[in-house]
Amino acid sequence: MTVYKDIHAAISHINSVAVIGAGPGGASTIKALLAERKFSHVQGFEKRSDFGGIWNHTDITDSHEVPIPCEKPIELNPVVVDGKYVYPSPVYDSLDTNVPKDLMSYSGLEFDSHLPIFPDRRDVLKYVCKYSEKVRPYVRFDTKVVSVELLDDICKWQVVSRPVSTETKGGTIGVDDVVELYDAVVIATGNYDLPYIPDRPGMTAWNEQFPGTITHAKWYRNPRQFKDVTGKIIIVGNSASAGDLAYQIATTLKQKVYKSKRSGSLVPAGKSDLIEEVADIEKFDIDTKSVVLVDGTVLADVGAVVFATGYIKSFPFFKANPTHPLVTDGHKVHGTFNHVILYNYPNLAIIGLPRFVLPTRTSETQSCWLASIWAQKIALPSVQHMQQWEQDRVDLKGNGSKFHDMINLEDVRYCISLTEQVIKAGGNLIPHAWDKQSISVRGMIKSIKEAYIEYKGKTGKCAASYSELIDAGLLDSVTLPDEKLQELGFKV
Repeated sequence: MTVYKDIHAAISHINSVAVIGAGPGGASTIKALLAERKFSHVQGFEKRSDFGGIWNHTDITDSHEVPIPCEKPIELNPVVVDGKYVYPSPVYDSLDTNVPKDLMSYSGLEFDSHLPIFPDRRDVLKYVCKYSEKVRPYVRFDTKVVSVELLDDICKWQVVSRPVSTETKGGTIGVDDVVELYDAVVIATGNYDLPYIPDRPGMTAWNEQFPGTITHAKWYRNPRQFKDVTGKIIIVGNSASAGDLAYQIATTLKQKVYKSKRSGSLVPAGKSDLIEEVADIEKFDIDTKSVVLVDGTVLADVGAVVFATGYIKSFPFFKANPTHPLVTDGHKVHGTFNHVILYNYPNLAIIGLPRFVLPTRTSETQSCWLASIWAQKIALPSVQHMQQWEQDRVDLKGNGSKFHDMINLEDVRYCISLTEQVIKAGGNLIPHAWDKQSISVRGMIKSIKEAYIEYKGKTGKCAASYSELIDAGLLDSVTLPDEKLQELGFKV
């Protein structure tokens, strides 16, 4: 397959667009594309039965569909439950967000004011479904995209889809498959599907000897899963899920939990004397049922190890040019510009790649920016310029797992930059605006969540407003001083 290089010419011929995924990112993409009134056909594909993406909670705790260890992109199939095909979600029973409701909202639709500052999973699902409802006629649910391939002789994308219940395997097109051609494709399948379980010496033998004792946060639902565990419980990781799991298990079961980490945490977590932070795992020893840490510490009599180590980016349906793969090890998507445009392919984009961001605001901003580009309101730079952007990012972040990471309010600066382009170009859908208050809250999320957790522990209530935390003496303010905002690179 020859890569079609003139992506600028291809943009001028976009009439039909396929959007793969109708979760929070896919829904915002469809909405932004429709708002431009430029495209004759916008079609969404969603493997689940409704909107909401990962916010569709499931009770499934079985990890059988994922190998241990799991370090490379693979395809995940649905699990059959009571005759229904279900895609397990990483959302656990008592999950609330790590993002305040005012920073989770899309433009034009706010969360209800009576909800907690950090809404729980059910409220988020209701909100996302409400936001998405208007694009329902444009989405095929319970539909799995099995192949996306560029037909470079006609510069169109062949998209093959089928009902999730169809068991046709391999590359053969089945009788229930639908084969269609599109001028452009957006991948909006999210970042939280395929668990990343890094290999450690002895892990495979351990998993065979003690099946079920090594799991991933994706299959965690509540602390009761560990009430019968005999031996030490180790949570591996130090991000949001690791902090939540360690805190919930320790405080609910009144049992000591070891949190194995490599670095400091960027996100808030509940604190308990029952949580002991230890070093990263070096190896598993099945003879003594012990885990050896990199600092030489030995944790004996281990009963459960839960990897809260993130997820792998995987697009098993995409038929890539071998010389221009999208993913290799699953940590970085290659050939991107602004984390959205795939410059080696005509009219191919991905929404939702960045990590450590505000997911809804970031995906909405990316969607509006992409729609403005494909509506020919914003001009893409040269391929050479886009390649240089990627190289500059590699020089700054490396060519691996940190490439798409945005920390220290980088996501705010990123979104402001894209939004300014959309506004200047006259885009028909404008992303949520950033003002002094919202930038301040973004910069204070960790301290706000910690105050929120403390307030709940003291009062038994979930604060619905920042003023409750301020009145309780747990926060001084949620507005950063002008000099601090200027120091962070924002105009005031």
